[in-house]
Amino acid sequence: MLEERERAYKQGLGERLEKQIPSGERIDSLAVCQVGMAPAIQVVPMVIGIGVLLVSLFAGSTPKWVGLAGALLVVAGIVVMLRTPRRLLARTNRAVHVFVMPRSQKVEFEKPAASVPVAELPEYEGGAVELGGERLWPNYGSGIERDALAAVLKRSS
Repeated sequence: MLEERERAYKQGLGERLEKQIPSGERIDSLAVCQVGMAPAIQVVPMVIGIGVLLVSLFAGSTPKWVGLAGALLVVAGIVVMLRTPRRLLARTNRAVHVFVMPRSQKVEFEKPAASVPVAELPEYEGGAVELGGERLWPNYGSGIERDALAAVLKRSS
């Protein structure tokens, strides 16, 4: 069910993106990536915050501010994850185009921030990839997005 939902989401993104794809090119695959630090590192404040919250709940002798600090760490982690810039990678028959993901689904995509010809794609072995001068990770480290990124960066045979 999750994969069907992901497919429908990407189909909608592809339809919105078609106006920005150069003529003569067709979209073959899409991947949503995030810029910056590894997705696993972004989860650290939330995990620590949840740990602090649990300790403050089950250890009755801790001051109330400890629980509040844990809650603030959880909220900070959520804010960091929501504010992380995202990129949409669109592979066409000629190139991979990197688009800035708008924060709203009602906002149109702008021209590609970068375009890399298929022949010049970097080797992808999982994890992050450098494209358009940015370090890109599969969105939230998701297995679905890792596979999508691998499909976008697959070398032509």
